[in-house]
Amino acid sequence: MNIRRWVAYALITSATATAFPAQTEDSLPAIQALQRQIEELDQKVKILERKRELDQDATTEKAKSAVTVSAGTSGFSINSADTNFVLKIRGYVQADARFYLNTSPGITSHDTFLLRRVRPILEGTVFEKYDYRLMLDFGSGITSTTADNGFVQDAYVNARLWPQFQIQAGKFKAPVGLERLKPDGTLLFVERSYPTQLAPNRDVGIQVQGDVFDRRLSYAAGVFNGVADGGSGDFETADDEKDFAGRLFTHPFKNSSIAAIKGFGVGVAGTVGNQEGALRTFVSPGQQRFFAYRTGVGTNATTANIVADGEHWRFSPQGYYYWGPFGLFGEYVISSQQLSRSAGGDPTLATIRNKAWQVSASYVLTGEENSFKAIVPKKPFSLSSGGWGAWELTARVGQLKVDDNAFPLYANSTTSAREATSWGVGLNWHLNRNVKLNLNYEQTDFAGDEANPFTAKGEKAILTRIQFGF
Repeated sequence: MNIRRWVAYALITSATATAFPAQTEDSLPAIQALQRQIEELDQKVKILERKRELDQDATTEKAKSAVTVSAGTSGFSINSADTNFVLKIRGYVQADARFYLNTSPGITSHDTFLLRRVRPILEGTVFEKYDYRLMLDFGSGITSTTADNGFVQDAYVNARLWPQFQIQAGKFKAPVGLERLKPDGTLLFVERSYPTQLAPNRDVGIQVQGDVFDRRLSYAAGVFNGVADGGSGDFETADDEKDFAGRLFTHPFKNSSIAAIKGFGVGVAGTVGNQEGALRTFVSPGQQRFFAYRTGVGTNATTANIVADGEHWRFSPQGYYYWGPFGLFGEYVISSQQLSRSAGGDPTLATIRNKAWQVSASYVLTGEENSFKAIVPKKPFSLSSGGWGAWELTARVGQLKVDDNAFPLYANSTTSAREATSWGVGLNWHLNRNVKLNLNYEQTDFAGDEANPFTAKGEKAILTRIQFGF
């Protein structure tokens, strides 16, 4: 702007000199008037330039402090201008249906519709490095107790000091079960398989975690209150002991140029500690209880009360493999728990080791990339544009075997099965990133005493789900 102004001034002055080569007393006033006009114009230009600079400064300052609000497939988000403070509002709902094709004598199972999970989620970041998450659940069967408040699923903060070293504290999933660590909204089947029932669910504690060696190795290690197999807890009510949990998982070929091996991952996890208190039951894929420890009071076997009372450890090798639309994962869990049996007189102790395994496979018919995370359809379902979403075939087989030493003193062989073996197939339709439909057929065979009603017909069930999440 300054250069243009001086050029204009020079041109006008030159033109004036040319027009009045021989300046006289008559022409001098006109020249002076023209010069005053030029000076006035110059002053106006300076004022406009300064105003423009002030407007730009104000816009820049406003942008530095402006809050942005956005909405999309990942939910609602409120961000500070520097992104150091973030609040995300998300959630999901899973509406299920269960239909039983056969019912063994003595087994109570009813066809039903239910809200399996209803979970609002608040998560975000404060001061750039500190992530937080609060997830509640109002699904069917959620109740509040002194030791396990099912309404609060996650409530923790994670300090991302470095990618290689983070500290997380609060209530969250213990770093053990592979399928348990898979988010609920990305499950291959409506219900998780048997190994998950031996691994801990959510527990309160503190752990360190991170990714090292160029993200080829992930680790997590922490100390927790300790929960029964498959259980969750908000605080400890039975003992003063704590569980130590840890997990190592490696992607050795993560950075390889060979696509066929990049999706391979393998790891090992486990817990060790001492536990006292009540024990949980085991259920089939159709959520029917097929095993429970004895409960009651008295002096004989039928009224004995069985509780956890001593050393408890778990061990779980696990792994998965993904290549293009194909996916495969499996895990094995062994849980060893010392039990106490009270039936009059001094209690007797025994160590029971239960085992479970599963292998699951999936194939995306529409060609999307398969992974441990959610599948993102290339063409979301739309009647107007012709997109049909992503279609996924699934299959799995799994088994849970109760220690033979549990019978007959610690469990009733006429009401509890010794073993459950299940296989299932399914079809998942990912309409878009927010809507998913599941259709599963599950068949289970039980092993146990002939008098046990579970061994008569087993279980055949159709499970369906409509899931909406954002």
